[in-house]
Amino acid sequence: MSPATEQHTTEPARAGSLRRHLGLADVTAIHVGNILGSGIFVAPAAVALSFTGASGVVPWLVGGLIATCGALVYAEAGVRLPEAGGFYVIYRRVFGEPVAFVGGWAALLVTYPASIAAIAIIFSSYLGEVVPSLAGVPLLAAGGALVLVAASNVSGLRFAAQAQRLLTGSKVLALAIVCIAAIAAGLSGAGGAHEAPAGAPPPGAASPVSSLSAILGVLVVVLWTYDGWSDINMIAGEVRRPGRVLVPAVILGSGVLFVVYLTVQAAVGLLLSPARAGASDRVLAEAVEAGLGAGSGRVVAALVVLATFGSVHGIILAASRLGYAMARDRVFFAWFGQVHPVFGTPARAIGVLSAASLFYVFASGFRDLLAFFSFTVWLFYGLTASGLILLRRRRIGDAGAWHVPGASIAPYVLILVGVAMSGSLLIENPLRSLTGLALLLAGFPIHALWRRLFPPEAANGVIGGDAAGG
Repeated sequence: MSPATEQHTTEPARAGSLRRHLGLADVTAIHVGNILGSGIFVAPAAVALSFTGASGVVPWLVGGLIATCGALVYAEAGVRLPEAGGFYVIYRRVFGEPVAFVGGWAALLVTYPASIAAIAIIFSSYLGEVVPSLAGVPLLAAGGALVLVAASNVSGLRFAAQAQRLLTGSKVLALAIVCIAAIAAGLSGAGGAHEAPAGAPPPGAASPVSSLSAILGVLVVVLWTYDGWSDINMIAGEVRRPGRVLVPAVILGSGVLFVVYLTVQAAVGLLLSPARAGASDRVLAEAVEAGLGAGSGRVVAALVVLATFGSVHGIILAASRLGYAMARDRVFFAWFGQVHPVFGTPARAIGVLSAASLFYVFASGFRDLLAFFSFTVWLFYGLTASGLILLRRRRIGDAGAWHVPGASIAPYVLILVGVAMSGSLLIENPLRSLTGLALLLAGFPIHALWRRLFPPEAANGVIGGDAAGG
């Protein structure tokens, strides 16, 4: 590893900067915690309907490989450019400020907060099952969770990282234990409602070949369950020796997720018939009830509460660094680029992301807005992969610790999948996709206006003084 990379220790590069406190366990917990949310509690239904027996491994394996390739792209970019801000840093360096501005604003004010709000609402709906007295105030419960998460992240990186390790470790362990217990009880006949998959092939046998469209539909659902892998380099500016941490964290986290997801799928496949699983909107809860008996579904509701809360905590921890990085470059309001003088966190950036998420919790129809950008999200994934290829060709940054076999193909896999996903979304709903693209392109004239109001010379003055001083 070069000296340039080795200098990234726990000390900040300058006053008012974020400190490098995060190690392998922290980054792995953030990576797993951001991904492991509500998706795994419903996605196994689609898999069980199209794949039975050992073939149920296939979509999780394919989806996991694609997600790992994507995460490796972002991790290598974080090694080369170990700064807070993730994809924004890559775009600014490779494609220029206008592209970085548009992508950053769309993520900071639409895709991230709307996604966080959607997860918070799922959290509140399941919290009502666990604590019935809160069932009548779901929006207040979701808002309360966001306030609590914001306070945790503002209180210091060490505290937030410890909280994330606890949340991630708890939900991974609890989910695995519940699924294994349900399988064991169901197979032994201890549960009251075990249901053998009617007409299914014996364990280990391949399933009947599903239609291509059904298989692609399952893959889309599985990739949604793995979504969140692109957050890995948002925190690169706070990782100790990022060249030695980011890549192992991706590999370790991806392995944990794959094992957990297979355990959940095994519980569903062994305890429910394909028809029953495919028709269920609470498939894991039904599988657990089939193994452990009626009433145990509330345990799954508690797991969803834990998983979604941990996901919201991790996403705000990581994504708030985007607002911080943009503010430091004065392509977002510079006031949000300050570091808290006591806690050492980008408290104002955390606040603006949390406030935007709160807005979406109480705003009706925000999911339609988020759907407009689903087409462009995959375009951005492909753009980031293209940016990494250019970083390599221009020999920008240091990648001395990059020794993952097959890592050279990761960006090309992500580009191919990104084009395929965007193309399928465009064919499926051209009006919504093109509307989202038009909204995104409208950001370029907004950038021109922004730079007229806040020229780079003024930006340099602000960052050098007020914002950097914290």
